[in-house]
Amino acid sequence: MAKVERYLVYGASGVQGGAVARLLTGQGKQVRTVTRNAETAIALQEQGIEAVVGDFSDLDALAQAHAGVDRVFLNIPVDFELPRVRQHFRHAVDAASKAGIELLVVNTSVFVPEQSTASEAIEIKRELTAYVKESGVPFIVVQPIVYMENLLIPGILNNGVLAYPVPADKPIAWISAEDAAKYHVYALNHPELAGSTLQAPGPEALTGSQLAERFSQALGQSIAFYSLPVDSFEAAIGAMLGEQTASGLGGLYRWLGDHTASLPQPEKREQLADRGIQLTTLPEWLQKGSQQPHRE
Repeated sequence: MAKVERYLVYGASGVQGGAVARLLTGQGKQVRTVTRNAETAIALQEQGIEAVVGDFSDLDALAQAHAGVDRVFLNIPVDFELPRVRQHFRHAVDAASKAGIELLVVNTSVFVPEQSTASEAIEIKRELTAYVKESGVPFIVVQPIVYMENLLIPGILNNGVLAYPVPADKPIAWISAEDAAKYHVYALNHPELAGSTLQAPGPEALTGSQLAERFSQALGQSIAFYSLPVDSFEAAIGAMLGEQTASGLGGLYRWLGDHTASLPQPEKREQLADRGIQLTTLPEWLQKGSQQPHRE
């Protein structure tokens, strides 16, 4: 009988890790995760996902989570308390190294250019990638560009206006979390690619104005695009996420706005060409979301 591989998926109760966990369980893989909440652990177990109660600071829980695991998907939550973030990813990578796992797939959640930047959101992921490379653990880095789910932040679409801090006239290859998970699972299933970095752009690059056109098409109403000043974006999300996180995300969008031309485009997906990976366009994603039950 063939061995059933066991995967550790960080963040399986969230949007990005949850999408990866669902794809893996759908392939018949054994999936384990780490969660801080015992009630969440029970809910995950009901979905067929083994859950260890603990967090990135709990070394014993991380050791337990890695026991018997073959491959790991590492996803770090959005956090701009940088000393804490460094501790968390170092603990996770060290646990993977001690467990002797055969492959670690790292989700940067954002494009990380070769040159250094002034964006904390990008540079902390550069530190993560460097630490993984130094660990000696076989790895694949996957770099999504910008998530479509960001467009669902409350207040972004309001009174027929889509207001977001990206240029109106420069294309970005937005990707859904579900499609990014296809890249991640592809990487998890191809350990022969160890040592490489996969760019993960979406199926089409859209300007801000084209975003509004796609929203209009999907929602059946006229939507206009407004290139929201980053300072205004920071002020708006600061009340929800805190000033530190708002400032960190603001720095990311300033960099994106100044360097949109350097972002990977859909035609750069040659690494996955003819691999059977079907990506979802923005109108398809919006239509799919509108057919789902509303969830608080």
